[in-house]
Amino acid sequence: MASKEILEEIRRRLSIVSLIGERIPLKKSGRNFKGICPFHQEKTPSFMVSDEKQIFHCFGCSTGGDIFTFLMKLDGLNFAEALEELARKAGVKLPPRQKSDTPDADADWMRQKKWALRLNEIAKDFFFKNLHDETKGTPARQYLKSRGISLELAKQLQLGFSDKSWEALVSVLSEAKAPLKLAADLGLVKKREKEEGYFDFFRARLIFPIFDVKGEIVGFGGRVLEKSDDSAKYLNSSDSILYNKSRTVYGLNWAKEAIRKQEEAILVEGYMDLISLKQAGIENVVAPLGTALTLDHLQLLKRYTTNFVVAFDGDDAGTQAAFRALPLFLGLELVPKALTLPTGMDPDNFIRQEGKEAWEKLKDRSQTLFEYFVDWVIKETGKGTAAKVEAWEKIRPLLAKVKNSVEAGIYRKKVANKLGVDEEWLQTRHETRIPNLESRTSNLEPSYPEEERLLIAAMILKPKVAKMLENIEDIFTDPTLKNLAKQLFQEYAEEKNVGLTNIQDKLDERLAGWIREMALVEEDDTVWEKAAMDCLTKIESKSLGIRLTKLNHEIAIAEDKGDEPLVLSLLTQKNELMQSYKKRTHL
Repeated sequence: MASKEILEEIRRRLSIVSLIGERIPLKKSGRNFKGICPFHQEKTPSFMVSDEKQIFHCFGCSTGGDIFTFLMKLDGLNFAEALEELARKAGVKLPPRQKSDTPDADADWMRQKKWALRLNEIAKDFFFKNLHDETKGTPARQYLKSRGISLELAKQLQLGFSDKSWEALVSVLSEAKAPLKLAADLGLVKKREKEEGYFDFFRARLIFPIFDVKGEIVGFGGRVLEKSDDSAKYLNSSDSILYNKSRTVYGLNWAKEAIRKQEEAILVEGYMDLISLKQAGIENVVAPLGTALTLDHLQLLKRYTTNFVVAFDGDDAGTQAAFRALPLFLGLELVPKALTLPTGMDPDNFIRQEGKEAWEKLKDRSQTLFEYFVDWVIKETGKGTAAKVEAWEKIRPLLAKVKNSVEAGIYRKKVANKLGVDEEWLQTRHETRIPNLESRTSNLEPSYPEEERLLIAAMILKPKVAKMLENIEDIFTDPTLKNLAKQLFQEYAEEKNVGLTNIQDKLDERLAGWIREMALVEEDDTVWEKAAMDCLTKIESKSLGIRLTKLNHEIAIAEDKGDEPLVLSLLTQKNELMQSYKKRTHL
């Protein structure tokens, strides 16, 4: 593991506000910064970041930590990966990793991932070189020209070409001494069934490298250039150590800044839809690939905006795909718009035939996807009372996805207007929703004694308070907090940098979350000092009260037995404790 000094140096060089601000919009809020939490569904910002303390904390879901925690949770990295990424950003050189630094399985996984990224880079360079080869790349360049795609844009997107050869990429990978089994796992090559060896998976296709949000190549897509009955129009990499199609959004690495700036993301279905829109100067466009839109896709995109325009193909399949995504949007409290294309058109041919101005006009006229769905259902079910009941039965499950009761009421009113019925008619037929228990339990406080918990927070956050409370660990009744207090006093005695970022790994998550919340309370040292002394007094008073109760019980037993010497001794102890109790509680 990296030393504490290296971790501190990385934290010192990197601003947590700048780092998190690259991923989610943040606004100044007093001494701190506030934004929409990327780890749970919310509309009102409860995600706080402190540059002074180098921590983040969400008051909604209690997720929090430092820059390492943020990267690990957001990008699904282990600590070693987050360390490497942040060290690179900070310009801090890490010492060579020892074999004992990580478990063998973890180290093997990281080595395999590095190899996988290298293989994809080799393949990308090979395909790219083919596209720009004067002879080999002619068919692909002609195809791009016929679709109105410039070579400049093709270079920006690092498009490539695979010729008809069965072993061209296999040869390149073999020369690089790349493990072909891993290449097969990545979907670059396939193992022959009846003989030894491998063959190229992509042949005679325009190649689209697929990048993750960090700009690393995680997979590829390939489109045939010539119509063929026995070849799929598109081929995509299979899921692998690098690529998960349900979590990867094509084009996000290029579009994320435009999405932030325009506060809107346009969703299309395929590669060429996205590329044609980019060619027309529309930058805030992304595409889920080879799968329906998923919750993971939306949660990833929600880091950059809460405004979406769904522009799927203008056919029945495109319409149904948009409708399948609607419950996901509603569940995340998002209200997407539906850009309705003429029947038989997709974003690619519409933008090429009609142009950017026509596209923008169509987008400006777009209604919400929910309203579009309601209109479609009403049209499909027809007229009459029975049809209205049938339409409502199809619409009602969607309203169950709307968590906000006010918004649900607005939607219900719109549905009533479109169906031509009273809102009360819908209300009586509306299913009762199951309460969201998660939101009620996510903020439960740790089961530690309140005053002891606050003392620990004060000791961690305010070194001056810790010195005032020196060597008081014996007053803690909770064994976990008692041990923690002992460690804190020891580290302060050794003049170590205690700080929340250094101590949080020793805390359970609920306690750490509560202390992060306290760290974001903007109070000066004198307020903390008074609070700590008040807690100390309360703890000692409680302890004295417990001892008095115990003595009263012992006195009662001694009196029942007629043991006068013992009664006298116990009464003396009680009198001394009472004097102490009155003194401490000012009675």
